[in-house]
Amino acid sequence: MTNNQIIRNEAARLDPATLHAIATAHHTPDEIAAIAAACKTTDENGNEQPATVADVEIMLAADELHTFDHWKKEGKSVKKGEKHLVCCYLWKYTTKPSKEQREKAAAEGKEAAPDPHYYPTKSHLFSCLQVESSKPAPAGRFGSTAAIIEYNKKLAAERKAAKAAAEKAKAEAAAPIITEEHHELPELVHADPLPTKKATKRTAKKAPAKKAETKPAGPDMEELKNAFVKNYSRLYQTDDDHESGEFYDAVDKFDEMSANNAQFTATVQKFNKYMGDLISSDREAAAFVMALDDLEKAKTPEMVPTVQQLCFA
Repeated sequence: MTNNQIIRNEAARLDPATLHAIATAHHTPDEIAAIAAACKTTDENGNEQPATVADVEIMLAADELHTFDHWKKEGKSVKKGEKHLVCCYLWKYTTKPSKEQREKAAAEGKEAAPDPHYYPTKSHLFSCLQVESSKPAPAGRFGSTAAIIEYNKKLAAERKAAKAAAEKAKAEAAAPIITEEHHELPELVHADPLPTKKATKRTAKKAPAKKAETKPAGPDMEELKNAFVKNYSRLYQTDDDHESGEFYDAVDKFDEMSANNAQFTATVQKFNKYMGDLISSDREAAAFVMALDDLEKAKTPEMVPTVQQLCFA
């Protein structure tokens, strides 16, 4: 099988869209149809039959598939990023002797004779759509090394001339002219000083001394003790703890005052110290509050009813 037949068989494996794109790169659809009408194909059994457009596109696409070296000889190069479209083994011609022939000739002390033959080699094929015209390398700016040296000498001379011109211009520059200006000050006029007024001293008035605040004295501990014992005995003897609303009100008042009234708390602590014992039960707490109430009532003078307040039967 020749290389053309191998490439045509490989082209037949490509998808129809790829084949159509390659075939129409240099042929119009009408030209392809005309070629198909004039051609015939032969099947495996040797029977001829009219060619189709697909058959012609395979043939035309196969003619546009070549190796990298072939495209290079045509003045084209593979586009950057393109990958081979077909990978297959093609026949390659050479005149080099085989490895076996070279070893045999070396053993005999002779040089192996040329051996023209074809051998299969792995090849990568690219289509005409994957290559572009190779751009010739841009011509060099300088044709030789001597031209480069001459150009550098020219640049050095230009730099030297520019430096000399700058120094000459600096030397010829006129020195700056300094002018002195004289300004006369106006004549000073004597003026009498403004009259000054003696500052009068102010005597700070002393604020009236604040009267020392006297904290109200707490209840007499002995009187409080007597009232406490009296109320505690009454509650204990009558067993009025669980039925009297007065009892529960007194207990609640003791808890509230202990938490929010510092003076009340101080009185409780003072009473505990005086009694040598702590108020630890609800009955004791109620008796303590009732005792304080009794002492407060004793301090308040009794109201004398007026004539209008008296009720005569």
